[in-house]
Amino acid sequence: MLAAFVSESLGSAEEAYERLYGRFYEHDNPYAEVIARSEANFDSADVESSIPNLDDDFTLYEITDQGAEEVVRGIEQVRAAFSGLLGSGTWLGANVYKWGLTDNTLVQIEEDFYRTEDGGTQAVKSLVVVEHRDGKRWREWRFKPQDR
Repeated sequence: MLAAFVSESLGSAEEAYERLYGRFYEHDNPYAEVIARSEANFDSADVESSIPNLDDDFTLYEITDQGAEEVVRGIEQVRAAFSGLLGSGTWLGANVYKWGLTDNTLVQIEEDFYRTEDGGTQAVKSLVVVEHRDGKRWREWRFKPQDR
């Protein structure tokens, strides 16, 4: 089923990245606008414009076979982490496959593309669950499949 939603093709950095929506995505959900605004600011690598879309207590977790690891908590940690990532020129963009949005929770597959040290590209896929609160992005969990 995953293969039906996730593309293996990689375009050049100049090409637009894909944005696909599943049939369970509620386009009339009040958080659809918050999500679109947040993505537009992030895609343009504008961290400061993205921050107003985040709850003051925004927390990002990475889930691995070792459990949940808190990556960032709060606006200042977000600013430091994402300014470094976006300012490095390493992150090229992402394909986003939105599976569902219901109430305050978004579920999507994200395929991020990074420039490697040898000038190539690397794709990293994650299952992402985002919870919103009071009109802002509140908590985010990123499940990155490990090679088995």
